[in-house]
Amino acid sequence: MIDLRSDTVTRPTRAMLDEMVAAPVGDDVYGDDPTVNALQQYAAELAGKEAALFLPTGTQANLVALLSHCERGEEYIVGQGGA
Repeated sequence: MIDLRSDTVTRPTRAMLDEMVAAPVGDDVYGDDPTVNALQQYAAELAGKEAALFLPTGTQANLVALLSHCERGEEYIVGQGGA
């Protein structure tokens, strides 16, 4: 049986391990992860923008958008409905 619930219950194959060992590394916190940098550059080009920011979840993206308009400690109102 193949368990697709999460990557935490999947045992990597030898080929997967070999790819992980050979993968280029860097810390995205310091802006030196070549894979993340390439993804952000590609997204910026697709959108026709100067730069892009990779965020792993929609929740994180919403928080970044919200905090770009509000200061910490300020109150804001968020609706539940769609457009």
